[in-house]
Amino acid sequence: MPKFSVYYNPEEISELCDKSPYNLKKDIKNIDKEELDKIAEEIGNEIHAGIDRSPSAVALYWGRGRKATYAKIRVLDVVRDAGKSNGYRSIVLVDYVNNSAFLLHLYRHGHGEKDNISPSDKNTLKKLVDEYVDSLESLK
Repeated sequence: MPKFSVYYNPEEISELCDKSPYNLKKDIKNIDKEELDKIAEEIGNEIHAGIDRSPSAVALYWGRGRKATYAKIRVLDVVRDAGKSNGYRSIVLVDYVNNSAFLLHLYRHGHGEKDNISPSDKNTLKKLVDEYVDSLESLK
Protein backbone atom coordinates (compact mmCIF):
# COMPACT_ATOMS: atom_id res chain seq x y z
CA MET A 1 0.00 0.00 0.00
CA PRO A 2 1.46 3.41 -0.98
CA LYS A 3 2.14 6.19 1.52
CA PHE A 4 -0.39 8.97 1.85
CA SER A 5 0.30 12.67 1.35
CA VAL A 6 -1.36 14.73 4.08
CA TYR A 7 -2.36 18.33 3.37
CA TYR A 8 -3.01 20.71 6.23
CA ASN A 9 -2.43 24.23 4.91
CA PRO A 10 -5.85 25.96 4.98
CA GLU A 11 -4.93 28.14 1.98
CA GLU A 12 -4.00 25.11 -0.15
CA ILE A 13 -7.19 23.22 0.71
CA SER A 14 -9.50 26.21 1.06
CA GLU A 15 -12.28 24.66 -1.01
CA LEU A 16 -12.54 21.72 1.43
CA CYS A 17 -12.07 23.95 4.47
CA ASP A 18 -14.91 26.21 3.32
CA LYS A 19 -17.28 23.24 3.23
CA SER A 20 -16.07 21.74 6.51
CA PRO A 21 -17.96 22.38 9.77
CA TYR A 22 -14.60 23.16 11.43
CA ASN A 23 -12.12 26.03 11.31
CA LEU A 24 -8.73 24.48 10.51
CA LYS A 25 -7.00 27.87 10.43
CA LYS A 26 -8.05 28.44 14.06
CA ASP A 27 -7.19 24.82 15.01
CA ILE A 28 -3.57 25.10 13.90
CA LYS A 29 -2.97 28.76 14.75
CA ASN A 30 -0.74 28.03 17.78
CA ILE A 31 1.05 24.97 16.37
CA ASP A 32 4.40 25.52 14.66
CA LYS A 33 5.20 24.10 11.22
CA GLU A 34 7.64 21.49 12.56
CA GLU A 35 4.99 20.04 14.86
CA LEU A 36 2.38 20.17 12.08
CA ASP A 37 4.74 18.26 9.81
CA LYS A 38 5.11 15.56 12.49
CA ILE A 39 1.34 15.42 12.98
CA ALA A 40 0.80 15.11 9.21
CA GLU A 41 3.40 12.33 9.04
CA GLU A 42 1.71 10.47 11.89
CA ILE A 43 -1.70 10.82 10.20
CA GLY A 44 -0.21 9.42 6.99
CA ASN A 45 1.30 6.51 8.92
CA GLU A 46 -2.02 5.75 10.62
CA ILE A 47 -3.88 5.73 7.29
CA HIS A 48 -1.15 3.58 5.74
CA ALA A 49 -1.48 1.09 8.63
CA GLY A 50 -5.21 0.90 7.91
CA ILE A 51 -8.35 2.70 8.87
CA ASP A 52 -10.78 0.97 11.26
CA ARG A 53 -8.23 0.01 13.87
CA SER A 54 -10.26 1.30 16.79
CA PRO A 55 -9.42 3.35 18.78
CA SER A 56 -6.42 4.64 16.76
CA ALA A 57 -8.20 5.31 13.47
CA VAL A 58 -11.88 4.92 12.65
CA ALA A 59 -13.55 5.57 9.29
CA LEU A 60 -16.89 7.16 10.06
CA TYR A 61 -18.41 7.30 6.58
CA TRP A 62 -17.38 5.78 3.25
CA GLY A 63 -18.23 7.46 -0.03
CA ARG A 64 -19.43 5.54 -3.10
CA GLY A 65 -17.07 2.80 -4.17
CA ARG A 66 -15.00 3.33 -1.01
CA LYS A 67 -13.01 5.96 -2.90
CA ALA A 68 -13.01 8.39 0.02
CA THR A 69 -13.95 8.55 3.67
CA TYR A 70 -13.78 10.85 6.60
CA ALA A 71 -12.04 9.43 9.61
CA LYS A 72 -11.21 10.29 13.18
CA ILE A 73 -7.56 9.56 13.90
CA ARG A 74 -5.62 9.69 17.17
CA VAL A 75 -2.21 11.30 16.83
CA LEU A 76 0.81 11.38 19.13
CA ASP A 77 1.65 14.68 20.81
CA VAL A 78 5.41 14.54 20.29
CA VAL A 79 6.15 17.99 21.72
CA ARG A 80 4.50 17.24 25.05
CA ASP A 81 5.70 13.61 24.97
CA ALA A 82 2.11 12.36 25.22
CA GLY A 83 0.94 9.16 23.58
CA LYS A 84 -2.13 8.79 21.42
CA SER A 85 -4.54 8.61 24.35
CA ASN A 86 -3.47 12.09 25.55
CA GLY A 87 -2.44 13.46 22.17
CA TYR A 88 -4.32 15.04 19.33
CA ARG A 89 -7.54 14.02 17.64
CA SER A 90 -7.98 14.75 13.97
CA ILE A 91 -10.81 14.63 11.47
CA VAL A 92 -9.42 13.84 8.03
CA LEU A 93 -10.88 13.37 4.56
CA VAL A 94 -9.03 10.43 3.00
CA ASP A 95 -8.82 10.05 -0.78
CA TYR A 96 -7.96 6.43 -1.66
CA VAL A 97 -7.80 7.14 -5.40
CA ASN A 98 -4.92 9.65 -5.14
CA ASN A 99 -3.47 8.46 -1.79
CA SER A 100 -4.13 11.85 -0.25
CA ALA A 101 -5.53 13.00 3.06
CA PHE A 102 -6.82 16.43 3.99
CA LEU A 103 -6.81 17.59 7.60
CA LEU A 104 -10.16 19.18 8.41
CA HIS A 105 -9.98 19.48 12.21
CA LEU A 106 -7.29 19.09 14.86
CA TYR A 107 -7.58 19.40 18.63
CA ARG A 108 -5.79 18.22 21.74
CA HIS A 109 -7.67 15.56 23.65
CA GLY A 110 -9.06 16.70 26.99
CA HIS A 111 -8.74 20.44 26.37
CA GLY A 112 -12.35 21.54 26.25
CA GLU A 113 -13.25 19.95 22.92
CA LYS A 114 -16.10 17.51 22.60
CA ASP A 115 -14.83 14.02 21.88
CA ASN A 116 -17.86 13.09 19.77
CA ILE A 117 -18.87 14.56 16.46
CA SER A 118 -22.29 16.22 16.52
CA PRO A 119 -25.03 14.86 14.24
CA SER A 120 -25.09 18.07 12.18
CA ASP A 121 -21.30 17.93 11.73
CA LYS A 122 -21.60 14.26 10.67
CA ASN A 123 -24.16 15.21 8.03
CA THR A 124 -21.95 18.04 6.76
CA LEU A 125 -18.93 15.71 6.57
CA LYS A 126 -20.95 13.00 4.76
CA LYS A 127 -22.03 15.58 2.20
CA LEU A 128 -18.43 16.75 1.83
CA VAL A 129 -17.23 13.18 1.18
CA ASP A 130 -19.99 12.58 -1.38
CA GLU A 131 -19.19 15.83 -3.20
CA TYR A 132 -15.51 14.92 -3.17
CA VAL A 133 -16.21 11.48 -4.68
CA ASP A 134 -18.40 13.15 -7.33
CA SER A 135 -15.51 15.46 -8.19
CA LEU A 136 -13.16 12.47 -8.51
CA GLU A 137 -15.58 10.75 -10.87
CA SER A 138 -16.02 13.89 -12.98
CA LEU A 139 -12.25 13.95 -13.63
CA LYS A 140 -12.36 10.64 -15.50
